Amino acid sequence: MKYALLYVLIQTFMYQIAKDGLTYASPFVLMGTRFMIASSLTFLMARRFRPIINKDTILLSVFTCAATGLWTYGLEFVSPADSAVLSYTMPLFSIPISAIILSEKPTSSDWGGAVLGFIGVLIYSIPLTKHSFTLLGGVLTLVNAFFYATYTVYFRKLKNQEPTMTVATQLLFAALILLALTPLDYRLTVNGNFLFDLAYLSVLGGVAMLFLWNALARFQKIGKTTTLVYLTPVAATVVQTVQTSILPDGVSLSGLALMILGLCLSNKRDGNQLKD
Repeated sequence: MKYALLYVLIQTFMYQIAKDGLTYASPFVLMGTRFMIASSLTFLMARRFRPIINKDTILLSVFTCAATGLWTYGLEFVSPADSAVLSYTMPLFSIPISAIILSEKPTSSDWGGAVLGFIGVLIYSIPLTKHSFTLLGGVLTLVNAFFYATYTVYFRKLKNQEPTMTVATQLLFAALILLALTPLDYRLTVNGNFLFDLAYLSVLGGVAMLFLWNALARFQKIGKTTTLVYLTPVAATVVQTVQTSILPDGVSLSGLALMILGLCLSNKRDGNQLKD
């Protein structure tokens, strides 16, 4: 359970920080640099440079690159709140993808939890989405959710592969792809705010978050792992309430309640699934 809580805590601030980082750098520059720093740190922690070269690890890297690139380009056109809502379609993609790739048969509680949680996200987002919304940003973020689900499934597929080198290789190949694309869209302004955003995205949102997500995907079925993302709006609401001393309105609270119910439904048959 502690892995899930740490992952959610880091992810709670990711959307705002990435959005801020995009004011100083283009998506390819920001994410390519983020992944290269994260990869270097991971290899240093392992004290060896031994990338894993096989088809599935390369595909994992490509799916990670696609998810990240599409997410950050989508953030250029939508708000962090809209991006979070659309990204939370990920559990709806992950269940059929895991059935195809891993032959994991989804249960009715898996589907019910994913759908109920997403309905909760939609209700929760009603007060947050009273602003302009671009179709392009929405489409990019939805496709990102598909690739986010796909690389999560590949984490589970590679569960018997050494996790440190898997994550390090994933980060390295994704960085090389994104940095190779920077001439298509290069923009960079280095200042204190940018360095803070980059540090958060690289260390916590790169190394730590991918290690945690890798561990969660290896420990339990994809349908149960991916519904954990519904904890992020709950954590964000708690942080906001503490900061502002203002309780959320009834609409937001009802949405949060549905997300929690969806998470509980998805995990109801295996009470030990959230243990690490």
